[in-house]
Amino acid sequence: MPLAPAKSHRTWMLPLKSVAFGVCVFMLGSALAAWLTLHNVHGFLAFVDNFVAGIAAGLVVLVYERWRQREVDRKLETIRLMNHHVRNALQIISAASYIEDSTEQLASVREAVRRIEWALREVLPGEGEGSDAVGRPRTGRAKKESAA
Repeated sequence: MPLAPAKSHRTWMLPLKSVAFGVCVFMLGSALAAWLTLHNVHGFLAFVDNFVAGIAAGLVVLVYERWRQREVDRKLETIRLMNHHVRNALQIISAASYIEDSTEQLASVREAVRRIEWALREVLPGEGEGSDAVGRPRTGRAKKESAA
């Protein structure tokens, strides 16, 4: 099964960035080592140079990993919100069979479906523009008021 072009692009970008970063660190380290040799710097100062270069590369990796962890946490929060909204709507649907009035039953199922559609449209993209602070869907009037 071939990869989609966008997925294939993403598959190669991370290794390519890693290799490019490694080459940059190598080139800077080599240039600095050549400069130090040219100026007769050997021994302990050369060791300090290598140590500082290693710390700098480690800090770059640390910053990147923290950014990546924040992105994962944001995605997990979106999944948690989707789970909350869809489970609540599914409880309404499963309890609808106990409602004797068929019009009320149909209305509650439609409302639950509307909430699932809202969650798919508003929560899943992670934008949350169509919700209040608690995460409930806004009514048409509330959306107009917030846009004004």
